[in-house]
Amino acid sequence: MAKTRQTRQARLRRVGLARAREAAGMTQEAFAVRAGVEVSTVVRWESGCTTPLPGKRPQIARALGVGLPELERLLTPEGAQNYGGAGFGSSRATEEGRLAAIAGVREEIAKLTAEYEARPAIGLVVPVTGLLGRVEALRSAGGAGGAGSGAAATGSGAAVGVGAAAGVGDSTGGVFPAAMDGFIGTSPGFIGTPSGFIGTPSGAGGSAGFAFNPVVGTIAQAPIPWRRDLDVAEAEACLLVGRLLWDAAGRRDTSAAEEFFDRAARRAAQAGDSVMQVTAALRAAFVGLYGGDPRAGVRRCVQAAVTAAPVSEALFALARLHAAEGHAILGNAAECDRALTTARGAMAAISADDPAPGVCQPRTYQRLSGAAYLALGRYTEARAALTLAAARYEPGKRLALVLGQLALACLGEGDPAAAQSHLWTAIDLAEMTQSSGALAVAFRAGREIVRASGGGAEALAIVDRLLTLPATGC
Repeated sequence: MAKTRQTRQARLRRVGLARAREAAGMTQEAFAVRAGVEVSTVVRWESGCTTPLPGKRPQIARALGVGLPELERLLTPEGAQNYGGAGFGSSRATEEGRLAAIAGVREEIAKLTAEYEARPAIGLVVPVTGLLGRVEALRSAGGAGGAGSGAAATGSGAAVGVGAAAGVGDSTGGVFPAAMDGFIGTSPGFIGTPSGFIGTPSGAGGSAGFAFNPVVGTIAQAPIPWRRDLDVAEAEACLLVGRLLWDAAGRRDTSAAEEFFDRAARRAAQAGDSVMQVTAALRAAFVGLYGGDPRAGVRRCVQAAVTAAPVSEALFALARLHAAEGHAILGNAAECDRALTTARGAMAAISADDPAPGVCQPRTYQRLSGAAYLALGRYTEARAALTLAAARYEPGKRLALVLGQLALACLGEGDPAAAQSHLWTAIDLAEMTQSSGALAVAFRAGREIVRASGGGAEALAIVDRLLTLPATGC
């Protein structure tokens, strides 16, 4: 598996970046110190596995002694440079302006994604949809065309945004109140159809050249630098919008979130960002797992694992962990255990040059295996795993979810006192973060505690506390 991954990634090595580092007289270790990152991060940059975030690029440019435009050229994978250039007769200044604008959008998306873990999602809806609108405006202005016809990348053919061209997502990122109905309501008013975003290669890629796609193993267009960055920016924005929609719908309406996650996966594949492609595929799988269609969720997890196998052991392990949870929800204990065993093996094989080593850590295994054991009614195993996970998470949405599940595991073991203690903390965190998943688990645990206690004073106090919370997170 590792050999296959290295062979495919070699096609997208950033030879220019490595040569610039060597010309500056730096080893990878020295460059890592100057850039403020780990050596493994430099290895992943140069091998084409990952791309530096926009906020890190000024420091990288200073370390190499080059300007930002030159750095953007160096960050273009070798296979795509053959088809690059300034792009369709654009002036160098225009090209640099586009790169700067896209970098600014990506930096804002990264900040909002970080905020998502710590604040109610509803407060992020407006700024994130505005950023997605700016991405579409940049695509339209550059003539890239999201659809095969070369029109703006919306299913309805409108410029950008929500419900109407004047809604969320205009070129200024402004938001009009009338647009919100189109956003929260039916998905076509905002996102159109999936085919409207990607279209044919000639319309979506806009480049005269072709390159090997390391994930799907097919010939695909190699976008010039600013268009590749724009595809990545759109994928990042769609991932966050999908998560916000999923929360806003109380995890009941799956269609809009799925379309955004699928759109993110397609844009990531078009950009050659296999890590983001797998991440988006897993997000779509979660919608099935936790939205009432676990069989579809398991299928998507298996597909994500197949895509991740030649790319990242960490992502492969994560996909198998979520597949295990899906099997548990369906009551397939043998398949669940098999998936957990596969995930453990993949985690043991994660190497220093893995492009996504942080996505599957020991606490990830403990959290997801604990959730799987809970679904199977194996409460002792669930409690042990979730207790370990709870000790490793900072206060936030994940910890709220883990503590709610831990309360259920304690109830299953016949320990209502411990269950109540964990649930009180889970409720506080769920209220603070307005997490739909954590709130749903908290309400479930509250109902179980009332049943187990027969309506005792502590149980009634928990019920009173739960009644002060919204029925679903936003």
